[in-house]
Amino acid sequence: MWPQILEKAYEVDNRCQVGAGNEYIMNATINACSQKSYDHVIVQWAESRRMDLINQDQDQLSKKILADEVHRTKFMNVNLADRLWWLSSSSKVGYVNDYHNKYISKDQHCLRSIHQIKYVELFLKSKGQNFLFISTPDLDFTHLDEHKILDFNVWAFHQKYKGLDGYARKFSSYDPHAPAESYKQPQTEIHEKYVAEVILPKLGVPADE
Repeated sequence: MWPQILEKAYEVDNRCQVGAGNEYIMNATINACSQKSYDHVIVQWAESRRMDLINQDQDQLSKKILADEVHRTKFMNVNLADRLWWLSSSSKVGYVNDYHNKYISKDQHCLRSIHQIKYVELFLKSKGQNFLFISTPDLDFTHLDEHKILDFNVWAFHQKYKGLDGYARKFSSYDPHAPAESYKQPQTEIHEKYVAEVILPKLGVPADE
């Protein structure tokens, strides 16, 4: 929602997708910044456990997606660079659960996130691009020593390593336990305060501009 708030004052090229994981976010950022330059790039990272898949109907993946009541919508099946991505996010279908329960650990998810974030950081720096990183959840990978490779000077937090979800929990109107169908989206007023108190100050822009 914060991109729509920024659109009231700025020209915004919004590449966000519902339920995207960090692999998709990495690819979407690189794709966008390879095509044009921006005054500022803001990347909002997701929890490490989210899984994004390129859908080439491997093992009849399309049928498995249709069986998912939440993640079968057009908002979570998106085209990027002529590839169809499934943003499986919190899907409960067996295909996804088996992967999480049998084949990958929490730490491996976290390592992937660290390396994906670092790759984008280095890519944007190499282009001389002004950019800012924020996070949806409180960072879930700081228990790993590898997180120290990240440049946290390019991040905006309301408290160290705390994301938008942690910020929203300060407000009684926010329900972090809402069902997945609602995407646990903080209300507009929370996003407005987040823009004014976290994003704009880091960009060096007065909140009243």
